[in-house]
Amino acid sequence: MNRLTWLKWPVLAMLLLTLARQGDAQTLRRVLTPAEASAWRAVGSLNVLGAEACTAILISPHEAITAAHCAVDSNTGKLRPVGLYQLILGQTSDNQSRRYRIAASAVLPGYLADDKTNALAGIASDLALMTLATPVDPKDATPMVVAGWDKPIGDFVDILGYERGGPVDVTIREGCMVLDSLSGVSVANCSVISGLSGGPVVLSAPPGAAPTLVAVVSSTGQGHAYVVTVAPHLAELRALLTK
Repeated sequence: MNRLTWLKWPVLAMLLLTLARQGDAQTLRRVLTPAEASAWRAVGSLNVLGAEACTAILISPHEAITAAHCAVDSNTGKLRPVGLYQLILGQTSDNQSRRYRIAASAVLPGYLADDKTNALAGIASDLALMTLATPVDPKDATPMVVAGWDKPIGDFVDILGYERGGPVDVTIREGCMVLDSLSGVSVANCSVISGLSGGPVVLSAPPGAAPTLVAVVSSTGQGHAYVVTVAPHLAELRALLTK
């Protein structure tokens, strides 16, 4: 998880000051039940060299989306070799999972530019798209549908993912309220921790309704989650993968 500090991210600190809202929402964080987990098998654990790193989401039989900082080596500022990665779908305590190798990855150019003078722009570019070496069988997981999200403020969202060092199963934070949004970065009033980077942000919906993916988790700070809208960047990421 890319944790923000006031000194390193002055632009985002100013954004937080303008919110002047309540702190953490009283959201429910819990582990999915086995029945629920079967419906969320598109949520995967993204492992690097066999260790838990981030969360990723299947959005087509051969594509998964995550946060850019999950795909970039923080020391070199370059994409890590895809051979280091493995996407595990359906990981639960009963170990009924499927493992997939990554064939290629791409991140938005704005993230690689790493312009620390405009932290908000950097977070807005914190997206990566990965292609799988073999497509996922529909019987194993149903990809999530990516939807536009033009007016996030006031919406309630659920955040899912694999907590690093936490439960083996997917956890969910329900009823997170979006407090503000600017340049594709939205601020939700619930806490996220390491491992949830790249995790799906879905619009809260009645039980049984198909999940609508609108954003992924980028980072955390001061009891809030910063999430990046996906839909406006999907075509660019796919084009980068074809180069």
